[in-house]
Amino acid sequence: MSDSPHSGLSDAQAAAVQAACASVVARYCHCADAREHAAFAELFAPDGVWTRPGMAMRGRDEIRRFMDARPTDHVTRHVCGSIHVEVIDQGHARGLSYTTVYRDPAYGGTGPAKLVQPQMVVDYRDEFVRIDGRWHIGARHTTVVFSDQA
Repeated sequence: MSDSPHSGLSDAQAAAVQAACASVVARYCHCADAREHAAFAELFAPDGVWTRPGMAMRGRDEIRRFMDARPTDHVTRHVCGSIHVEVIDQGHARGLSYTTVYRDPAYGGTGPAKLVQPQMVVDYRDEFVRIDGRWHIGARHTTVVFSDQA
């Protein structure tokens, strides 16, 4: 085991944690855009918290209800990047990622959606937890950095 700043984990173990958590971030975007709301909610820990501007949701059921209430007549794409994951220990990590959100509320369901300016750019600050060998979002705090409504 090499000297590692990852609380007793080897560099290879820490890299595996970072990759697993980055995969959760990417899956979050994919599930949101594909309207896979059950899978989306499962990305959170059972008591996971998602804080958005003006609201906070706790638990998978509340998160899924929020997602189920989203309009179904538009197309979205969450383009995530700049994912940084800091490993705390074998069961905990924290992360920061940036996501650009595109949305076409007038999408008719055929052909490509009209490319419009991004609706927003957000920062996601995450606390990841490992439960039964799988990584989940224990807490996600969403900050809107840029908005087309500003």
